Amino acid sequence: MKPLTQKDYADAAKKLGCETAAIRAVAEVESQGSGFLPDDSPKILFEGHQFWRELEKQNIDPTMHRHGNEDILYPNWERGHYKGGIEEYERLNKAVKINEEAAMRSASWGTFQIMGYHAETLGFKDVFDFTFFIAQSERNNLMVFVRFIKKNGLTRYIQALDWEGFAKRYNGPSYAKNEYDLKMDRAYKKYSA
Repeated sequence: MKPLTQKDYADAAKKLGCETAAIRAVAEVESQGSGFLPDDSPKILFEGHQFWRELEKQNIDPTMHRHGNEDILYPNWERGHYKGGIEEYERLNKAVKINEEAAMRSASWGTFQIMGYHAETLGFKDVFDFTFFIAQSERNNLMVFVRFIKKNGLTRYIQALDWEGFAKRYNGPSYAKNEYDLKMDRAYKKYSA
């Protein structure tokens, strides 16, 4: 998969009115700078607590599917079930057997690890349209990131390099526990040097 170029980052930074180093910092923290695995499939992280919520949204009782699926279906966030890399697809595929749409919406995708449940608000027909677009190229991942930042009111945080404010809104309430703000600040300093 063709990696993002400095021009790609510069084009995105211009659209957001921020520094290229800021966007590169987010990419590094979210996916070590590449949205794809060695087999060219998008990097994902499957979120079992989100799968719980997505099933509920479809009027499916998650407790009816919990037995034998404790590693992919739980009511509250926990990191203990993450496998990382290609093994996250094993977790996703297990969830797909319960409900494909809910499973796809419950993973974060690509370079910027954007959750599948954002598909429609980002202008996609559905999560399948979203994941197909993400899987095509790193540049598509960057385009989705720009849309996400604008749509969710994060532009001012990335412009101001307010990593705490940014991480709180981008990564959710556990951002401090995972030190996303500190990691982005360090990565930004590296790329801006």
